[in-house]
Amino acid sequence: MTNPQSTSSNTLWISAGLKVSNNKSTKKAKEQLQILQQQTLKEKGCIFFDVLQNKEDSNLFTLWEQWVDEDALKQHFEQVHTKNYLAQSLTQVSYIEKLIKLS
Repeated sequence: MTNPQSTSSNTLWISAGLKVSNNKSTKKAKEQLQILQQQTLKEKGCIFFDVLQNKEDSNLFTLWEQWVDEDALKQHFEQVHTKNYLAQSLTQVSYIEKLIKLS
């Protein structure tokens, strides 16, 4: 999704590592992450949202995200589709990095 505000100094990049939860299906986690991706890309404040699967360990995923600002990210966690994904407990967060671009 292209957003004219994407060059703003408030733009927030996220790198988040996820691991499939114990006793959960990697296939189901992948399917649900793809649904989350499709729905998140429709959010007004989302510039970029991609899901990557680790080539060597299929139970690990990385989310690459770009948001117009911190408020857009906060709104993301209030969306029904985000709450639905989180309620399934398919993955656990290994790390979250909030990043800004150097000029």
